[in-house]
Amino acid sequence: MSKEISLVTGANGHLGNNLVRLLVAENHNVRASVRNLKNLSPFKGVACEVVEADITDSASLRKAFKGVTNLYAVAANFSMWAKNPKKDIYDTNVQGTRNVFDIAKECGIKNIVYISSVASLDFTTLPASVTNGYNKDRRNWYYNSKNDSDQLAIALGEKYGIRTVVVLPSAMIGAEAFKLSYTNNLSPSNFKRRNTCRYQRDPKLDFCKRCCARSV
Repeated sequence: MSKEISLVTGANGHLGNNLVRLLVAENHNVRASVRNLKNLSPFKGVACEVVEADITDSASLRKAFKGVTNLYAVAANFSMWAKNPKKDIYDTNVQGTRNVFDIAKECGIKNIVYISSVASLDFTTLPASVTNGYNKDRRNWYYNSKNDSDQLAIALGEKYGIRTVVVLPSAMIGAEAFKLSYTNNLSPSNFKRRNTCRYQRDPKLDFCKRCCARSV
């Protein structure tokens, strides 16, 4: 097993939990962070350490990030609606991104895979691609949060000298789905197929990458 600790935030979510399982299967030393330790069923039979952390709470991140080399920043508020979308969606995701990079720098983390979304892409030209630039439609607070936190992640990665890969997934299907996302709930029939998430390996970064990606 690798001596380096790889931490996955949002590890009880759909993508996060499948990522934890993949890393464990590939013999990584994995630490998984969740906001609430009361429900550990997503980690039953998975050889990983589970800790409590919230991207809006720097103190909890500082504790969780101790000794970590590789960080998979998956945690975010994936919601299309909220009573106060500016506060609950936008501020959570943007400030959460700043907190993650600030504490990562403080804790000496070397590599970050930052999970953004295709929502940050400009869809006025199809097919959508990172070369098209960012989404210019500012009517949706979730899209806005992905636009701005994506750019913030790249800027902070450069500023802090942290090797950063930004991944922009679309709707995902995975074999383990303990907590379905907004998109997943729109098409629950997809999960009957129980397809596993597929990743491509980058031997230089030793990170999992898929689909569109921006790197620093």
